[in-house]
Amino acid sequence: MMKKIIKNSIVILFLLLNTAAWSAATHVDWIEAKIKSTGSSSMAIDENGTPIDMESGNKLSISEARNISYDRAKEKALIDAVNAINEIQVDNEKKVKDLVLNDMVVRQNIAKVIEEYSHYKDRPEGYLSSACDLEFNLGYLLTAINYSFPGDMFPVIDKIEISTMYTSLIVDVRGLGIKPMLIPAVLNENGLEVYNKNFIKPSDAVKYNPVSYVHSEKEAIKHKKAGKHPLFCAALKNMNGNPVISDNDIKKMFSHKKNIEYLSKCRVIFIIDR
Repeated sequence: MMKKIIKNSIVILFLLLNTAAWSAATHVDWIEAKIKSTGSSSMAIDENGTPIDMESGNKLSISEARNISYDRAKEKALIDAVNAINEIQVDNEKKVKDLVLNDMVVRQNIAKVIEEYSHYKDRPEGYLSSACDLEFNLGYLLTAINYSFPGDMFPVIDKIEISTMYTSLIVDVRGLGIKPMLIPAVLNENGLEVYNKNFIKPSDAVKYNPVSYVHSEKEAIKHKKAGKHPLFCAALKNMNGNPVISDNDIKKMFSHKKNIEYLSKCRVIFIIDR
């Protein structure tokens, strides 16, 4: 029954797009790279204390009422989660809903990954009341959006005098109005993208996310991507939603072959505004 609910809900929501039909609590957690949604449902009782399905008017057993309450809580959590997913910024040009509207493959893929990778946890809230928590890892959306990851070689930087190994790239973008995206880029002072989806493997992007987000230097240092010797740099400006960093910092990052290997494994962290 749950699979039927999921499939029907996804079809309806992708047709309507961005219609918040339920009052579940939904949160896009970019720090943990997850969609988190909670739905709740309660069953009514008649004057004799017998559970009733208000949609059909039928009397129910207690077990039937509880099962229906669970299913409806799950459906509400799912619907709000899908609506939140529609509003996620993929890159500086498109949101997920733009891809859904224009690409049937994306519609099919996203429905499939949401059904396959959403995790549900039921929480009884009362006699005939239920809540359901849903979690979905954002990385799985990268398998559904129909973007290519060509595996290009990173740009070659000339005139590097000192070679230093760094375990990650941490970019402070606070104060520049840069918002989280599924597939951001890092640009040099001339606007050339020196880090984007073209240089990373799709499997690593799904597992680690192209860029991870934190709110402070302390969180960045403790992040599992950071390693023992990260390169910290401050973004110079915001260009189409992506940070521009200095050419000097880029030379540092590309000064060692091992650094490029770390970049290809998505060891990039942005410090964003709270």
